[in-house]
Amino acid sequence: MVEGTQDIWHVGQRLFVLEDESQALTIEDVSRPELAHRFIRSSMDPPTHGFSRSAYWVRFSYLEKNLAPERSWLLAVMNASLEQVDVYFQRPDGSFDVRRGGARVPWAMREVAHRFHAFHLPEAHTEPVTVYIRVQTSSLMTLPVEILTGDKLTRVAASLLVPWWIYAGILASMVLFNTVLYVFLRDRAYLYYVLYIVFFGHFILLRFSGIGHEYLPDAGPWLVRIPQSLAHLGGLCVVLFARSFLHTSRTVPGLDRLLRAWLAVCGISTVLAAFIPVRVSLLIGNTLALVSGPLLLGVSIAVWRRGFGPARFFLAGWSSLCLAVVLVPLSNQGWLPTNIVTRHLVMVGSALEMILFALALANRINEAKKESEAARRQALEGEIHRLRNIELRQANEEILRKQEQLVQAEKLASMGQLAAGVAHEIKNPLNFVNNFSLSLVEMTDELLQEFKSLPADKQADLAMLANDCRQTAQKIAEHGKRADGIVRSMLEHATVRPGVRSRVDLNRFIEEHIGLLLQDAKGQRLGVPVSVERALEPGLPPVEIIPQELGRALLNLLSNALHAVSEQHKKGLGGYAPAVCVSTLRQEDRVEIRIQDNGTGIPAAVRERIFEPFFTTKRPGEGLGLGLSLSHGIITKRHEGTLEFDSTENDGTTFIITLPFNARVRP
Repeated sequence: MVEGTQDIWHVGQRLFVLEDESQALTIEDVSRPELAHRFIRSSMDPPTHGFSRSAYWVRFSYLEKNLAPERSWLLAVMNASLEQVDVYFQRPDGSFDVRRGGARVPWAMREVAHRFHAFHLPEAHTEPVTVYIRVQTSSLMTLPVEILTGDKLTRVAASLLVPWWIYAGILASMVLFNTVLYVFLRDRAYLYYVLYIVFFGHFILLRFSGIGHEYLPDAGPWLVRIPQSLAHLGGLCVVLFARSFLHTSRTVPGLDRLLRAWLAVCGISTVLAAFIPVRVSLLIGNTLALVSGPLLLGVSIAVWRRGFGPARFFLAGWSSLCLAVVLVPLSNQGWLPTNIVTRHLVMVGSALEMILFALALANRINEAKKESEAARRQALEGEIHRLRNIELRQANEEILRKQEQLVQAEKLASMGQLAAGVAHEIKNPLNFVNNFSLSLVEMTDELLQEFKSLPADKQADLAMLANDCRQTAQKIAEHGKRADGIVRSMLEHATVRPGVRSRVDLNRFIEEHIGLLLQDAKGQRLGVPVSVERALEPGLPPVEIIPQELGRALLNLLSNALHAVSEQHKKGLGGYAPAVCVSTLRQEDRVEIRIQDNGTGIPAAVRERIFEPFFTTKRPGEGLGLGLSLSHGIITKRHEGTLEFDSTENDGTTFIITLPFNARVRP
């Protein structure tokens, strides 16, 4: 009895079911009285008969009572995956009103445009109407039959889709996140995982939810074949993912050979799935799943026992899917309570599996870090082992050299304070040495004058001795001046004086220091005519500097340039003309000073050390190795500028100074 007090009636256990193994029975056959005894009342709600080649006939009767005429009542079979659903409403004269439906029927040809198989319910006010439903499918034979209003069908269908949309959201987030990881890490395990989610996830959605018919209404029979092809592709990708993620070729070589053979089988089945009948494809897919489940469980257990930690996530994820597949028949038989979890066991198991696989991939990053650290540690141990095999003398020399470099680095770090202290302590005794050496020279000259009053035979010996004393005193004075220069340079390098900031015309400032340098070069008898060219950009704004410090840096760089062209000239190269060029150029809020020479250049082997204190490329006695270090500190630290160079050996060097117009000169 269908009463108007409700908007849905569950037919359920009121159904009588007949299994047609021959698939040859017609409506005329099953409606005959002599076959009535073959209809057996269903003990399950809904009736479920697993995967069967048989056709199934369902029979029930209904009578309407107090149904509102303005409401549309429908008979609906709420299983979208059923391929063929034929409904026969028996008229009072014994004939039948035949309706055709099923997943193979295109959207436009369905009586009610819906993913479920719905049919308008004929009126039955006075006499009961008997309904026969013939169902045949290659998927799970589940027959949830309902009588309900059109509005109720819409609400029920929408509520049934909520878990599927949640499932789709989980899949989409997993795909997006792991695609980004694959792009950055280029690890094929992430690619196989993404492909597995896409193929297997769409198989679940299209196979069990029926939403494909809403978005592809004209696909018709293809929506029956496509899910099976996606299932085969998913099975292929999960084996590829397992091999790549678990490193089976390294951890379990024997099982890896078995997996490669199984990959070939899955690849063949994937190709065949697009051409063979759906039922055959379904049987092959189920067989492959029955083998893949235990196989991948065994492989993951073996890899986990070998010490690969992330395998436990793979094992948990794959076990969840396998458990869900095992529980589905129990749920279909009514041996499990009916709730939202048991109604969507495959979906829940699949979602849990994919989440655990994602955790496994995340844990794989940590394992990769550990492996990288272990590899570096192993490489270091190998290097140590190699060094231990070297002769003891060579090893000791290497260790001593490393220690000397460390000590030198520490000394340089505190060179400022040390140099200042040492220089001050040396300065006073050095002054005494210089003064007394000069006094000794004068006293020797006076002594030679006194010798003239002595007899001639004594003058020669004493004069020779006095000359020796005079030469010795001159050598002491010469090296004392040399030592005094070293101390003065150390003080200049180590001592930072406040200095007075002022704005200067940079071009004029450079001209003055070029003049000072050329005058000093004449005094030192450079011995080579040097052309100093100027390319100074006119109209430069005033630059804020500490004149005495920047001037010292310019003189150091210009002096180095003159020395370089002088050394190149000494080589006697034909047609060589020593030249130095000084230029300025404005660059937005900075000014660039270039000092270019065509001298000897800087050897490539020493360029990294060129600004180190006490490092020099000049011959012994010609340089202290403090000029460039001092200039670099003045320009970079005191004026917030930069000092760089570009050099080609035997072709010249260009030093490039950049200074801000408004430098915040450091004290």
